[in-house]
Amino acid sequence: MASTSSREPEPSPTAEQAEVTPGLPPVTGGPFVSLRDRDFRLLWYGTAFVGFGQWGQQIGLNWLVFLLTDSAVQLGGVAFAGGLLSLFLTPFAGVLADRYSRRMIILLTTLFGAAQSLIIAALVISGTAEVWHAYVFSVLSATTQALNNPARQAFVNDVSTPENLPNAIALTSIAQNASRIVGPPLAGLIAAWDVSAAFITVAVVRLIASGLTVMLSPREQTNEDSRGNPIPLIFKGFAYLAREADLRQLLLLNAVTALFVYPYVSFMPVFAERVFNAGALGYGLLIAMIAVGSIFGLLALAWLPNLRRRGLIMQIGFLGYMVFLIAFTQAQFLLLAMLAVAVAGLFFGVASALNQTLFQILVRNDMRGRGMASLQVAGGLSPLGALSMGFLIEAIGIRWGVGLHIAVALVLLSLLTMFGKAVRRLN
Repeated sequence: MASTSSREPEPSPTAEQAEVTPGLPPVTGGPFVSLRDRDFRLLWYGTAFVGFGQWGQQIGLNWLVFLLTDSAVQLGGVAFAGGLLSLFLTPFAGVLADRYSRRMIILLTTLFGAAQSLIIAALVISGTAEVWHAYVFSVLSATTQALNNPARQAFVNDVSTPENLPNAIALTSIAQNASRIVGPPLAGLIAAWDVSAAFITVAVVRLIASGLTVMLSPREQTNEDSRGNPIPLIFKGFAYLAREADLRQLLLLNAVTALFVYPYVSFMPVFAERVFNAGALGYGLLIAMIAVGSIFGLLALAWLPNLRRRGLIMQIGFLGYMVFLIAFTQAQFLLLAMLAVAVAGLFFGVASALNQTLFQILVRNDMRGRGMASLQVAGGLSPLGALSMGFLIEAIGIRWGVGLHIAVALVLLSLLTMFGKAVRRLN
């Protein structure tokens, strides 16, 4: 199969088709049509295993830090340390994804992630694990993800046909969220029994993902525009995105949500232990329920590939996500909290998948790697928010600290929804 850059130009859509989604014909073939392609199946399974590894490592590190320090500020600091480096590296990762083999980037970074997990496990087993180790491996883990994610997301386009791209993105999001269902409760159970075993499990699933990546068909990537000094290429990508109103607003929606809302995940150990007295198992269950809701939303998207008014539905999804998370922060019982985050997850699953779908459809092929890197940078602002959320929690408590932080995003997103005509009109 030819690479994205070597495809013949697609014919212009009819007016009827253009009403369905920008520049794409309607999807046919059922909700799982993309899985008929061998390479997409391999990438899909690999994405699920990599997602499990990322969640397992995050839960393992968070739980290890909480056991060592019992501090919300330290939890926020560990997340901040990795996120800060990720924000710096991700634009370069986008250039790499446009310049070099995306398959090879995915393989090497996944193997590097497996090696990290084994080293952390060895430190825990030997009884020498300290808080500063968590900071170091948060940085290494962020480096791995920063390099892996733009290549993996751009590769979804490489193994998909244009008409099946929305379906492929929805199914990829399902794989990512399925890993949240299996990963967090399993990692939480394993971590409660033995923290080192959780990291060993992460290493095993990453090695499986590496094997699946080896089986992917090699693809040519010839993009002369990505040659040369990476710094001007990065700024060229930023300039392109800044000129495109639709892409700019999609990035802004992602950034506000990541900065003010998503940091709450880093403080789930505090909710589980101090608010609901549920320990590591409760931590895993709360994270898993976010994914349960997301799966239902994403399955609906897979079954409704020709959904109209995607931009408006995405905006409503982000707003619903925030409203139900604020309700979660005030829940008095674990069961109610699990229900609230499940509904929030449903809204978030729909909103984030539509955000990425619209972005992938609109971004130019020669800018795809840099575009997906920019989308990852916008979505990677949560560690910055985790630091401020951590201090707010220490000042006014876990419930009001997280709730107030999310309320700021709710106000900002309400304004963006009210005035974001460029996004609202997207189909």
